[in-house]
Amino acid sequence: MSFALLAAGIVLNAFVGGSTAAPDPIPTATASVTPTPPLSEATPTAAATPTPTSGARASYCTVADRLTPYRAFDDYARTFLDWTDALPSTYEPPDLVPVSMAGFSGEGRGNVVRAILIDDLKALRAAAGAAGHQLAVLSAYRSYGTQQSTFAYWVSVGGYERALRSSARAGHSEHQLGTAIDFSSGGTSKPWENDDWATTPPGKWLIQNAWRYGFVLSYPDGTENVTCYEYEPWHYRWIGRDKALAVRQSGLSLREYLAR
Repeated sequence: MSFALLAAGIVLNAFVGGSTAAPDPIPTATASVTPTPPLSEATPTAAATPTPTSGARASYCTVADRLTPYRAFDDYARTFLDWTDALPSTYEPPDLVPVSMAGFSGEGRGNVVRAILIDDLKALRAAAGAAGHQLAVLSAYRSYGTQQSTFAYWVSVGGYERALRSSARAGHSEHQLGTAIDFSSGGTSKPWENDDWATTPPGKWLIQNAWRYGFVLSYPDGTENVTCYEYEPWHYRWIGRDKALAVRQSGLSLREYLAR
């Protein structure tokens, strides 16, 4: 999730047992860890998790643990995750493959995605390259356990309340779906080192074209009240070309669209 870009001098990509997955940007405020209730088996409906009216914060942006109703592997395009709705700890897609199959470099558990999106990911990379933009995959699939460690790290750095806005608790991360990717421009540069990565040539190209290949920006600027998380211009989720087009045409964030 996105956050205020600071903490100069801290190495961002050395974490979780040598994983190549880059953690979320560094939070800053401090707060004590707040326990959450056990995961509820209750199945919410769209009416149970409405999007907020103008200026109001969504009710699902409340810390809780309730199983998201659409949690089968075939539900990848309609699963909604937020501060309340979560995947079970046992959720691990059976078709994870390395991003190298789409032409990206990177090995290890943090550089795998679901096989169903490889063709679109490969096409996206080729189109970006043809337009003169280099893209790299910073982080892709994360297991429940990896996300648990990742979130704990950001709590230790900046406190619980700050971490909530810039990183997902275990079970609540789209990375666990195996269809979410954090992109970068390649090299040693990290997208959060820019004031707004979406204004860089590769970031701008993704904003304008990712939907053509089935990817949508999960956390657009100015949507924290409905997505629960800060702006993160490098975090995209694949939902398929038809649905990505529908989300784009709706003018809604992905979380709002899925709550309809």
